[in-house]
Amino acid sequence: MNLEESSDEELWAEANSEDPWLRADVLMQLGHRKIQQEDWSMAKGLFGSAADLCSELDRDHDLNRAVYSMGYCQYRLGEAAEAVVTLKQALKMSQDSGNARSIAHSAGPLADSYLEQGQDDEAIAAYEIAVDAFYEIEDYYPAGINCLAMGELHGKNARQTRALECFIRAFNIFQTGGDAFGAARAKDRMAAALIDLDDLPQALQHITDAMHTFEHMDSFERVAYSKYRMGKVLVLMGKYVQAIEPLRQSAKFYREANDWSSAALAEAQLAEAMLLMDLEAENEEAERLLRRTLAYFESAGELSYALVVQTIQGDRLFAKGRLDAAIAMFKDVVTRGVEHEDWDLVRGARTSLAEILFKAGHHFEAREVLDLVDAAEWGENNLELKRLEEVKTLMLDTMSMMLNIEVKL
Repeated sequence: MNLEESSDEELWAEANSEDPWLRADVLMQLGHRKIQQEDWSMAKGLFGSAADLCSELDRDHDLNRAVYSMGYCQYRLGEAAEAVVTLKQALKMSQDSGNARSIAHSAGPLADSYLEQGQDDEAIAAYEIAVDAFYEIEDYYPAGINCLAMGELHGKNARQTRALECFIRAFNIFQTGGDAFGAARAKDRMAAALIDLDDLPQALQHITDAMHTFEHMDSFERVAYSKYRMGKVLVLMGKYVQAIEPLRQSAKFYREANDWSSAALAEAQLAEAMLLMDLEAENEEAERLLRRTLAYFESAGELSYALVVQTIQGDRLFAKGRLDAAIAMFKDVVTRGVEHEDWDLVRGARTSLAEILFKAGHHFEAREVLDLVDAAEWGENNLELKRLEEVKTLMLDTMSMMLNIEVKL
């Protein structure tokens, strides 16, 4: 009986066969069909029954497949804790047998399940196993995807050098598999790590390379995202005029696609570029964009993005010499950021707040705020570390100079 060509009705009829070997095969085939239909609950039950039969029949290879398939279904059902237990068992069986394919299919969803549990280190270790195994069996797409996921986790934990290594590895894997789209995605992530490492020219080059690939493949949403990121990097590089056009194009695409949040992000970045072009000039369009995007993010309940817009507004107030207003703005950002547990944003806002407080003559309060910023929490985010060091140096130098003046008097 050819199970792959049999109908569902024929398979269900054979599921009650007196032949346990046939029943096990039928249950496995039905399970795979339910996975294709994304009926994860039914698939989990079928694979569980198949695993019981395979265990009784000493069919170790098929038992391994049934167990990792059941674990994958548990993961898709949101049962991450149960999936970890099942997939750890499957991975051990796979490693004991030395079957690279089974190792790959066990380790990948195990890593995802660890990630859902917030166990980042365990997830990274499992992703590493999955990448190696998928590469060994020349299944390059999942090898690259797992490598990207591993890099994202390193980046999340401020290990940008390790993240960059993972993204470069993913790029090479995708290229080996002839996957231009995957390679472009890896280039984009390489740029993200390089931005934090403060290598902006190289980051811009990778974003540009990725954008050209997406353009060739008519992946217009990815092109719009690349233009948004290009604009952000150009702003960081102080090339405000050059940032304007890609940001306008990005915002225009997202508006036409009714992706209002992405459009608002692009417009907020556009407003910042316009304001930085001339700190003294009044730019009503830019001010209007900031007011509009802030109102949108507040209404949409996207607090982190709202606070990003407030940060831009606070920087603007500081540049115009409105120190008291800027202080109030950044204090609000810090308070709301703490409530939202957006710690990267809070650290950046505290650095800005400390600088403004110092400029306003509130030296003691400025030092108190700056003491709350732990440089170690930035990890390898050289861009933010450089800014933090500049503020600390400014304060120390100024206070030292003031002390010397007092001594002379």
